[in-house]
Amino acid sequence: MGKQSVRENKNIYQLCREEQGLTREKASEKMAGISASRIEKIEYELQEPTPYDIVQMADCYKRPDLCNYYCSHKCTIGARYVPEIEVSELSNIILETIASLNEINPLTGRLIQIARDGKITDDEIRDFAFISKKLDEVSLAVDSLNLWVDKTASENNINIALLNAEKERLK
Repeated sequence: MGKQSVRENKNIYQLCREEQGLTREKASEKMAGISASRIEKIEYELQEPTPYDIVQMADCYKRPDLCNYYCSHKCTIGARYVPEIEVSELSNIILETIASLNEINPLTGRLIQIARDGKITDDEIRDFAFISKKLDEVSLAVDSLNLWVDKTASENNINIALLNAEKERLK
């Protein structure tokens, strides 16, 4: 095994690789079409990673959250539309989801009133903004749950094939 880097200010890609105990060479062997020198350039921020690089690293390092990080920080479109999601424990995610749903439930009547005529008038903006913010919280909770599932599946702690089969059956 190669020596461990002692440099400060390691970027997320290097930290994730090192958490898996991989050298750049070993990581490169596990990824399709990404050389050790390319990994080094990405880690030293001499080259920007491509979405392909990120997917390869996320799979190799068992860190699906790298995809979210890339989209929310490095992609121009994602920086606008993709919120950063923190990976947390399942119980916290479930509690946050339930809390968000409980907050939105009493607001559905008002949302129907606002949407009935197909436009949002100035006197409806304040209520709509509040409801929209609460819906964003629900969406974030769902995204967090999906990221947790992906991370747990990558660590082989959940039978993803069975989960996907059940989801397909429910369609």
